[in-house]
Amino acid sequence: MKTSIKKFFAVVVSLCLMFTVSVPAQAAEVTEDFNAEQFAETELNTWAEENGLDVTFENFHITPTRDNLTDAEIEASVRSYVEMMKCAMSDMSVDIISQPTTRATGTYKAKVESLIPAIGLGHINQDFTADVSSSKISSITLLGESYDTGFTIGTWDPNYSWSDISSNKLYCQIHMKGTINYLWEALNITQDCTFLDTFKASGSTLVDAYASDWPD
Repeated sequence: MKTSIKKFFAVVVSLCLMFTVSVPAQAAEVTEDFNAEQFAETELNTWAEENGLDVTFENFHITPTRDNLTDAEIEASVRSYVEMMKCAMSDMSVDIISQPTTRATGTYKAKVESLIPAIGLGHINQDFTADVSSSKISSITLLGESYDTGFTIGTWDPNYSWSDISSNKLYCQIHMKGTINYLWEALNITQDCTFLDTFKASGSTLVDAYASDWPD
């Protein structure tokens, strides 16, 4: 409990520091043909893939909050944002919380930490049921839409979720896609994100697994 409280206040303090910082001073040069959306998407997806994080970024929309923001200031803000995201992604984790039932058909929750990209101490969640017997998954049923919990600056708008079962029936994956909206250094940033959680059948229940375990 003490560790969680310390982590919460550390996040709050960091957020306060981030959002009291003014827009970066005008850069000495503007990178020729700098594309803010493409830069952010490429940098973050590359970083996530290289570091084994099961999150995908796409459909960035970055617009200044005032008309007099220069190209140099926009570029500096975008680069600052990308570096902040890379730093925060270092603390991401994925876990599963199993809710015991009286039969082999169990109710579960895919739960992925949303420090990135929502900025804060929270999670993206998707409830689902799974029919599991003899370490084989016969079906997955999603329950409602994905949803966010915790304290975050960004807002989560669920788009849709879907599930996959591996050909050997031993693994399943839950995909949660939504849109994050927030303000960063005088920029309105909107981005679609897809979180992935992977599970393995064990007897009549599911246990946590890595995406790299997926056999197909």
